[in-house]
Amino acid sequence: MKRIRLESRYAIDRAVVTVGSFDGTHIGHQAVVEEVRTKALDRDGASVVVTFDPHPRHVISPETAPSLLTSLEEKTTAFERMGLDLLAVVPFTHDLRGLTPEAFVERFLVDYLGVDGIVLGYDHGFGRDRSGDVATMRKLGDRHGFDVISIPPTLLDGEPVSSTRVRECIEAGQIEAAARLLGSGYPVSGLVGTGDGRGRTIGFPTANIAFAEAKLLPPDGVYAGRTRVNGEVYKAVVNLGTRPTFGVRERQFEAHLLDYRGNLYDQFMSVELMTRLRPEQKFDGIESLKEQINLDIEEARCRLDATGIPTDAN
Repeated sequence: MKRIRLESRYAIDRAVVTVGSFDGTHIGHQAVVEEVRTKALDRDGASVVVTFDPHPRHVISPETAPSLLTSLEEKTTAFERMGLDLLAVVPFTHDLRGLTPEAFVERFLVDYLGVDGIVLGYDHGFGRDRSGDVATMRKLGDRHGFDVISIPPTLLDGEPVSSTRVRECIEAGQIEAAARLLGSGYPVSGLVGTGDGRGRTIGFPTANIAFAEAKLLPPDGVYAGRTRVNGEVYKAVVNLGTRPTFGVRERQFEAHLLDYRGNLYDQFMSVELMTRLRPEQKFDGIESLKEQINLDIEEARCRLDATGIPTDAN
């Protein structure tokens, strides 16, 4: 997959496109992308996602914009795993916000990509104030010679899957429920920085991930998850919080990789949270903390094995 900034004409044949913010890249988004890929293969074309960075709501109303489920890098990784051909990133600005639906489609989809077909979710809105909808897109398709396919909602437990549902689960610490909506664990990504070394000192070295300020994180606590290092998947126990036993005040995301030996400093790393083990707590001393960490590791192995965590990077 290739990622570009879509600011001018890009040479691509028979592009089948979908457009959206895709925050979370949940199973509803995945259904849309799968339809894009299918239609692109049918016409020997290219599958394309057009997305925005920064997220539109962080430009339109930054004071009320929700924290993000997925960063651009996390979305890129997700789309690459879906088998997409091209991720076209449109820089979202106040000028872009003011484009009519017709102007947006004509500039970015017709002129820049030469769109051949468009796939949209059933409730998709686009253009100024999201005033364009699927019916608008069909009229534009008739005018410019591309076809439009609308995808019905993806349902889970009888309700449409949405970024809002995922966000509510994460905020409540319901990681397993969020994972069902996402089709995978909840990713937290960033560069691994140098911590204070306390984990290594007590026998449990951790990777301290510098997560994005806009990233939505679950409540403080201990979580089980997985990560990939050099193509290999490792189980992980994650402590998210302020480490009250040590009197730390800054919120930190620390991952202890099970059965891993190596140095991860300065590497970009993504950990998928799969399940919540317990709240964060303060211990009387180091020995009681170590005893609990060993229990956390045992519990994490059991729960991750029960989820069918893969043993390779596929």
